[in-house]
Amino acid sequence: MTEINNKNFEQHFPEIRKALEQAKFVSVDLEFSALYPLKEYSPSLFDTPNERYQKIRKSVKLVVPIQVGLTAFSFNPDTNSYLGTIYNFYIIPASFPFIRKNCLFQSDTLSFLKFFEFDFNKFVYSGIPYMNKDEEQEIRQRFKSNDITDVQSLFRQELETIFHNEGEKIRNWYMTANIGETITIPEFYQVSKDSDEFVYFIHKTIRERFKGVWSSVENDEFVLKKVTIEESIKLNQVCNLEEECIKNLLGFSRVFRYLVSLQKPLVGHNLMQDLLLMLECFEKPLPSSYESFKKTINALFPKIFDTKTILYNIKKQVPEDKTISDKSLKDTFEYFKDGVGRHLALNSPAIENNCNGTYKYHEAGWDSFCAGYIFIRMAYFNLYQKYPKSKRYMSGELIAGLEFCQNKVNVIRGAVSSIQLDGEDPASTRPPYLVVESLKNAPINIHQVSSVLSSFGFVEIRKFPYQNKMALIAVDNFGRSGVTISGVILLWITHSIIKK
Repeated sequence: MTEINNKNFEQHFPEIRKALEQAKFVSVDLEFSALYPLKEYSPSLFDTPNERYQKIRKSVKLVVPIQVGLTAFSFNPDTNSYLGTIYNFYIIPASFPFIRKNCLFQSDTLSFLKFFEFDFNKFVYSGIPYMNKDEEQEIRQRFKSNDITDVQSLFRQELETIFHNEGEKIRNWYMTANIGETITIPEFYQVSKDSDEFVYFIHKTIRERFKGVWSSVENDEFVLKKVTIEESIKLNQVCNLEEECIKNLLGFSRVFRYLVSLQKPLVGHNLMQDLLLMLECFEKPLPSSYESFKKTINALFPKIFDTKTILYNIKKQVPEDKTISDKSLKDTFEYFKDGVGRHLALNSPAIENNCNGTYKYHEAGWDSFCAGYIFIRMAYFNLYQKYPKSKRYMSGELIAGLEFCQNKVNVIRGAVSSIQLDGEDPASTRPPYLVVESLKNAPINIHQVSSVLSSFGFVEIRKFPYQNKMALIAVDNFGRSGVTISGVILLWITHSIIKK
């Protein structure tokens, strides 16, 4: 697994592009600053697809991705093997005048990430910036109209201080230097190395104050070179300061845009929130219309596979003595990697990675590999049930065999179990709602009903509008629906006590 940060991003970018180009599919995973930061937008079993979309849309405006995992899976038909090339990106919102972003960090999310040893220092100190197309357009327009000056900079005072300290040194050198001579200013690099904004304003200030000086960063040093006015104009045309600044601020968004341009199949586990967050942060703000969102995401990624949805669809084909563990991505991966699931199908392909034995669950890079791994195993098992057992399958055949799950994204605890990104959403396969009515002429007590039913598993209760004596009970699967009905019978038997 290759860790990518702001210090090595440019060095690895060509390699990342090549890995994505050669991939048969790409799997993705994100870690966020918060899951459901606003209580009023928490998920509900009563949520329709549109309602769930609107809740997540409003939440992700306050949430930022802090780590992205991408695994590019290449296939070798000669050895019937896959190689997952894993990249683990630490990312952070771009900070620059006119595009400052406010975001929320949820305490329980931070505790969860801390438990799994997430390195917050790497996120803050070496995160790769990113911005969406609207933010890029805002910066371009501000550059064009000359609105961006050091007055808007977060580092205005620091800029004044460093030029006060180093200005005399630069002026003395400038007065005596010949064309082509250079000088290094170590202090410039030391104070600005971790901020694209600071670097931009140092370059801008130097080039404005000294018309015959060209500034650059070389080998971790700020270098000034005396040039002719004509040479300065040519250098600005070739290495435009504003374009270089935009390129740096785009950062990880360049990877996202390149991935979009390739139109590779995209794989993930419980992808819905990841997809919305990627659109909001790397592409453009999410549309208010749910149908517009589906059209947008389908245009960017025409083939999306959610391994959670695939898992639900193939579980019924698995022998009872080899039941798939689906509690988490980790459980499912270990079932297929080292458990009985490894040999569900004969001649299944070997799957390797570039991890060198070092990995952590809930690290985006590793989780993206796990999602891609179980995708291959499930895709192979799906075809294994239908064709001669000795047959080997090309990567394209595996993907085509899962067409019935293509663009079908899992919905966690909603009114429907999945949404269809390229068409009409499927009908609900959840158990029907149960109606509970008070036998007394008094409002039903939701808290007491919930207390009685809680021992029977997860349930959600909602009052009927304008019907204080009635309530709806929802569960997310038929296993729970049976015990919930048993609980309601108990509730009916004891209602005279409950209604006191």
